[in-house]
Amino acid sequence: MKRLTILFVFILSILSGCTTTKDYYQTYTGTSEHWSAELIQKGKVEYRDHEKFENHYEMKYERKHTLKLKYIGNEPDLGRTVEYSYDYGSSVREVLEGEPIDVNEVFTSSSSSEGTSHIPKGSDYRPLDNQDTTFEITVKWNGKEEKIKLKYGGR
Repeated sequence: MKRLTILFVFILSILSGCTTTKDYYQTYTGTSEHWSAELIQKGKVEYRDHEKFENHYEMKYERKHTLKLKYIGNEPDLGRTVEYSYDYGSSVREVLEGEPIDVNEVFTSSSSSEGTSHIPKGSDYRPLDNQDTTFEITVKWNGKEEKIKLKYGGR
């Protein structure tokens, strides 16, 4: 039984030694006259020696985007509908009955993707957008429309 335990620990250490994981995080920020926005991108890539292709990794990746949108203007309310869209999705917040949407509300939208592929060893796959990328968000509220340009903010 002791030999079996030692063998199991040995095999587990060999298997875990063949996997490399990299985590990524970056933000894009921007403001317009009435809105402030932050897009957070998180990614994770797991590399493992490919079983069939020599000098290749089998790669599993995850990618998540979270957009936070905040009103910074000075209107007393946002009306009954706030609609926004950007490269990774769109959302509508609508009040059917009751009070209009509060100006202090933070609007949040998330999306994610994942997949598996293989790449040559020595390649560096980053599941996030290039830092030179700019995003444009379109926001509609109270019969108005505004665009916000987001630029790389770091990390």
